[in-house]
Amino acid sequence: MPEARSQIPTVVGSRRSMLAKSFITILFILIIMIGMTILVIWLTIRPKKPFYSVRGGSIHDYSLSKDNLNATYSFFLKSYNPNTRMSIYYGKMEITILFNHETIGSGVIEPWHHPKRNATIFKLDLASRNVKLSETVSRDLKLAKSTNEVVLDMKLKGRVKIKKGVWKSRYFRMQVSCVDVVAKFSNSSKGFQGALCDVDI
Repeated sequence: MPEARSQIPTVVGSRRSMLAKSFITILFILIIMIGMTILVIWLTIRPKKPFYSVRGGSIHDYSLSKDNLNATYSFFLKSYNPNTRMSIYYGKMEITILFNHETIGSGVIEPWHHPKRNATIFKLDLASRNVKLSETVSRDLKLAKSTNEVVLDMKLKGRVKIKKGVWKSRYFRMQVSCVDVVAKFSNSSKGFQGALCDVDI
């Protein structure tokens, strides 16, 4: 007489498959809904990138010996939030000073909040502390010093998020590039020549 075979494992397996498909479907729908919500909010706010510019500054305590650089830099950096509906929250921003594409100084801006339609000016005190330069960069910097001016680049990088009402976005990476800033040394009668910066978010 043939033996009866149980169909219970097949039923259980079918139920598990249906539950898995239902879970995936619900998850997919939630992802779409969240994405659409973010898109609608983004289109409603229409955020604009902040504007940055170097307003002025000076180089002090300059010393270059055996390709080792020591100096201090005092910059005035202006940041403007053009948005009328949102404020910007910044994480810590790292700053580097470059000459001929080689890093010669650094510093940081601590986390801060930028209100809407607001201009904020930072006084940045940066420094070079026994920075070892390549022979080529050292030679070019000595030549620049003899003319009492030097062309520098300033780079900033950090994270930002936007806020409108109670809604806050996730953090986005931001990079600011200020190039061809003609800087005067402290014994010169004039300070820095200002420069506009490019912002990439």
